[in-house]
Amino acid sequence: MHHSRWCSITVVFTCLFVHAVSASESNVSPLTAGEWHKLLRQAQHGNHKAQIRVAFAFQNGEVVKQDSSEARKWFLKAAEAGHPIAEHHLGVMFYSGMGGERSPVEALKWFERAAAAGLAEAQFNAALMYESGSGIAKNFGKALELYGQAAKNGYPRAQNNLGQMYENGEGIPRNLETAMKWYRKSAEQGSPIAEFNIGNMYLHGSGVHQDYAEASKWLTLAASQGDAKAQHLLGDLYQLGRGVPRDEQAAVQWLRKAADQGYAAAELMLGVLYLGGQGVSQDDSVAAEWFAKAAEQGDLEAQANLANLYEMGRGVSRDLSRAYLWRLLSLDTSPPQNDEKLRKLASQLSKTDLAEAEHRASEWRVAHAAHPAELENLSPVPIQ
Repeated sequence: MHHSRWCSITVVFTCLFVHAVSASESNVSPLTAGEWHKLLRQAQHGNHKAQIRVAFAFQNGEVVKQDSSEARKWFLKAAEAGHPIAEHHLGVMFYSGMGGERSPVEALKWFERAAAAGLAEAQFNAALMYESGSGIAKNFGKALELYGQAAKNGYPRAQNNLGQMYENGEGIPRNLETAMKWYRKSAEQGSPIAEFNIGNMYLHGSGVHQDYAEASKWLTLAASQGDAKAQHLLGDLYQLGRGVPRDEQAAVQWLRKAADQGYAAAELMLGVLYLGGQGVSQDDSVAAEWFAKAAEQGDLEAQANLANLYEMGRGVSRDLSRAYLWRLLSLDTSPPQNDEKLRKLASQLSKTDLAEAEHRASEWRVAHAAHPAELENLSPVPIQ
């Protein structure tokens, strides 16, 4: 899975979230107060479609007070009668813990029931759980089977993820031609992630002839839809003049779009550009701000750059203790005693300041290890 870091050859995305079919996606008309009591009576008398509509009303706070536990109760009634939409939503609720206990095992059970009935969203979610091992044992074979079902049903997220599995050789021999086929099917439906993946394959010549112009075309499509990683790569292409005319201002514009979404690699690059005055007015303080944003996300190069600025007092007040802190963090797993810059900084600090900086570095590592970026994408999308 390459959702949060770049690889030297190819970066592929997998949508690591559980997708819920909303009331609007299920072609449900807005509910009026006058219809509520009649609908509730129908649900109480075992009308499964009414039960699902009541569940949506409770989930969304539509006409009645929002109540996820009541929504779960009504989804369960319809799900036990074998209604795929209800089974799928019940899976979402068990996965997320909405309205009751959280149980990935129960979530998978209900997703698979809905998947067996041909519901593409449920096929996708079950595949996603098997691929990521989210609360269950990983099973690439099952993931491939379920992604394949959803992909053949025309579900763009599944088409993209199936392409990702073929590109990475997960549970199947690596096949870049087949990966590209599924990316294109997903991209034809406007998926920015698939557009990015196609652009990235052309950028690196992965399974296709390297073609910067073709890469820029696909990356522009993805970037225009707000994909931060595509915006970052497109900024790089404009900076280097690859596949597009060299344009430092355009590079900065795309990098800023990615950085404004909190994408660390773009924040780092903006810091570098402001430090050197490339495409922007040279400004050490702005460079320090961008390095700090990326450094807080764990970007090692940004941490090293920020340490240098604190050591020199460029864009920030000179602070050797902070310089030591960020230099130490930037070394990651490298033995700190082997780093000449770190030893030089340590020699200029008192024992108290040195101990304090090392303590702060330990605290930073603990705090950031508690919320790894890789896990954020495993949270399900709430029912709309």
